[in-house]
Amino acid sequence: MINTPGSNTLVIVDSDALIGLIHEDDELHERCLEVSEYLSLNSCGTIVPYPIVLEAATTLAKDKTIRRLDLAKKLLQDYASIEEEPNVNLNVADLVASLYDPKTSRKNSPFDHYVLASAKKNNIKYVFSFDSFYKKNGLTLMGDIIKQSG
Repeated sequence: MINTPGSNTLVIVDSDALIGLIHEDDELHERCLEVSEYLSLNSCGTIVPYPIVLEAATTLAKDKTIRRLDLAKKLLQDYASIEEEPNVNLNVADLVASLYDPKTSRKNSPFDHYVLASAKKNNIKYVFSFDSFYKKNGLTLMGDIIKQSG
C-alpha cells in the first residue's frame, strides 16, 4: 500500500513534469495536469530545483522533436524568481557523485541523480515524474498515488 501524501507534504519535481505541464503536445501533458491538480487539492508543496528548470528548458529548446524555444523562454521566465524552500538543502554535489553509476542506463542522466540525491538528503519521499528510475530508487511517483486513489 502506498502512503498518500497530505497537507504540507513536499514533492520534488523532475523535468519530465515541467515539460509535460508547459508543452500541450507532450504525451504526458494530461497526466501532468492530473498530478498538478492532485497536488493543489491536497495542499502538497513542490520543490523545483533550478538545475531541473534548466534541464527542462534545454530539452524544450534543443530536442529535435520538440524545438520549442518559446516554451523554453516561458519556463525560464516562470521560474526566474523561484525561491528555494528555506528548510530544503540542495547542496548535494557529493551525494550525486556517489549515487551516479557510469554503468547506468543512458536515459538516467546526472540530472536524475541530482533529483534523487536532493530527495534523499531532504527525506522527500514523493516525486512528480513518470520515470521508473525514481521508483527503483525508493521514491513514490505521484502518478502511482493517483492511480491508487482513482
